[in-house]
Amino acid sequence: MEQIASRTASEYTGPSEFVHLHLHTLYSSLDGVGSPTQYVDQCVKRGYRAIAATEHGHMGSVPDMYLECKKGKIKYISGCEIYFNDWEPVRQKLEKDGIKVRSQEWREANPELAGRITRNRHLTVLCKNETGFHNLVKLTTQAYQSGLFGLGKKQFNRIWFDKLCEHKEGLIILSGCLNGPVSHELRFKEITNREGVVVGERDLKTRINDAVQYIKKFKAVFGEDYYMELQMPGVEDDDVVFRTLIALADKFKIKLVLANDAHYLERKDFTLQKIMMAIAQGVTVDSPDLFHVNSDEQYFKTRGELWERFKNFTYCKGIDDGAFESACDNTLEIADKCEPFNIDPDVKIPIIDDGDTKLRMLVAKRLHEKGLDTDTRVFIIDGKKVTYVDQAKLEINRFIEKGFSGYFLITRDLITYGKNRGWPFSPRGSAGGSLVCYLLGITNIDPLLFGLSFDRFLSPARGGYMLDVKMPEPV
Repeated sequence: MEQIASRTASEYTGPSEFVHLHLHTLYSSLDGVGSPTQYVDQCVKRGYRAIAATEHGHMGSVPDMYLECKKGKIKYISGCEIYFNDWEPVRQKLEKDGIKVRSQEWREANPELAGRITRNRHLTVLCKNETGFHNLVKLTTQAYQSGLFGLGKKQFNRIWFDKLCEHKEGLIILSGCLNGPVSHELRFKEITNREGVVVGERDLKTRINDAVQYIKKFKAVFGEDYYMELQMPGVEDDDVVFRTLIALADKFKIKLVLANDAHYLERKDFTLQKIMMAIAQGVTVDSPDLFHVNSDEQYFKTRGELWERFKNFTYCKGIDDGAFESACDNTLEIADKCEPFNIDPDVKIPIIDDGDTKLRMLVAKRLHEKGLDTDTRVFIIDGKKVTYVDQAKLEINRFIEKGFSGYFLITRDLITYGKNRGWPFSPRGSAGGSLVCYLLGITNIDPLLFGLSFDRFLSPARGGYMLDVKMPEPV
């Protein structure tokens, strides 16, 4: 990108206040680098009043971010970068008419429509109040229950437009990153097939008209709670999109908001984030197939650093400085719009129908398969004489009493999924003392043979707080 000036953040004389409203923590697995603690610590040091966390497709960071913000006396804005798709009705109609939209033949014959149906756009969704929080929870839950769709190994938990409208109360919508519905239409010049071969082109007028349709659609539903999101990551044509979004926002009376789509704390963390992305996609960091924002600009910037970026490149070409300041000030406006409310941060184990019975049956089956249900050997465990059957009954009864049946069934499913794909697992800690964990395949050591304590893992006196089957820390 052409550099047009030479300004530094230290030259910036405007306000220092800013709120990051589009941010990924390490809960955006193998994509975000910083922890909730690290981001909140930076907010405290800079005197920032608030921060949002918008993980990809889920709200997994809510408990930690909420607690850390409470500790640092920072307003926490819950949110999510959702995978959005408004072409589901079209897909359903085509499939109802007998058209196989997943087939390679149909996709090759209809590349643009196929791309719109199967590819997802991103939207930044923030919770304005407790009602919005519960609505976003409903939306992300629906995304996993009925929104999964994709080709090959990759599936996305998508949210449909009609569902977004149905649960709109208490939500603030930012138009999204460069892969958002509006920005994507402006950048979507070439129509390609699955092999990446260009099979068609879209002229500027078409791109702008399609972007405007999305703007009108969201404005009609969310009104003053719909904002035009500006970003400056330093990728192809993002300066053109930046300036076009400002013009469209002015035309349709939509407020601007500047976001940096932060994925890491400092510029130097870019390399680590790129490695993580490569691991997630199963490719090398120098692979041409690596899907990645090839720019080290997505860090936790100050307002001065954002101004430096704006002034040093063509983002500012023909744009008044007032647009930049307004886009920054609107991050504070949004933070003020968001009401503080209490969130229960305790871990909620999904309720599994007949979970207690399923756990009992599974353990009994594994005892039989290993020939341990008829093993009469006696062991001393936690000062008591027990057989395999005795110990299994003791542990199951305690798990059920404490309400942990679902936890163990889910943990087993996750580890089995990984093992079936060749992933190494070696749980550590007190879980090694559980015979049930051994029978379920969670651990690999028979605790009775080595006299390991089960009470150390879950004693009778322990309250109902969450267990932790610890996995080894990455080296």
